Formats: sequence, C-alpha cells, structure tokens
Amino acid sequence: MVKHVVFGTILNVMIFASVIVGYYGYKGGNYFIPILCASAFGLSVFYKIKHTKSVREEMKQKAEMNVKQKNKRKK
Repeated sequence: MVKHVVFGTILNVMIFASVIVGYYGYKGGNYFIPILCASAFGLSVFYKIKHTKSVREEMKQKAEMNVKQKNKRKK
C-alpha cells in the first residue's frame, strides 16, 4: 500500500511541476519547454488514471476476500 501512496504522490508532483514549469517557460518566450511540459502532463495524467483504476481493483478484491472470510467464520 505504501508503494501506491508514493507513486501517487510522485505523479501529483509531476503534474503540478509540469504545469508550473510550462507556464513560466511560456512567459519566458520559449515554446519548446511548454510543449515538453504538455507531453509530461499528458503522460502523468494517463498514468494517474491507470494507477487509480488498478488501486480500485485491488481494493475491491481485498474487500471481497474479507467478506468471504467473514462469511466462513460465521458458519
């Protein structure tokens, strides 16, 4: 579970950093940096969504296992 928290935090930092660096790069008159940051932003959001889906699926499986174990104990 710790690896999910760390990976999610890294993705959030990458999203925020790409927006901030892209903005200041654009204000500085450079157009290569905002394009690079836009691609980093897109990839970070893609992996954030993919990671969120995998975490939800993992939590769903753990919850189902807990329900099955509780039902076995009651019988």
